[in-house]
Amino acid sequence: MKGKLNQSDPSIMFKNRIQKSGEAQNEFMNSLMLQAKAMENMFSFGQGFGNYMKFSTFKTTIGSNGRISIPEAEREATGINEGDLIQVIIFPINKKKK
Repeated sequence: MKGKLNQSDPSIMFKNRIQKSGEAQNEFMNSLMLQAKAMENMFSFGQGFGNYMKFSTFKTTIGSNGRISIPEAEREATGINEGDLIQVIIFPINKKKK
């Protein structure tokens, strides 16, 4: 004769607990794998650029016609030459006083 399962039966409770624990562990491991894959992609992205990953920060002023100058030491350190295409990111520091 089969009756309803007793949900408070310790063996059933233990089995449910193990199953839920396993599901939680799988979710956790999947999230770790996603994070590891994201980190791997980020680092492999940079490796493809070689010398292009060299960068420098310096302060300069805007000259005539909106031009900026890159100091010689910075050009040498980054290996850039006349005619090279570069990426410029601008953070204004201070306005010129009139």
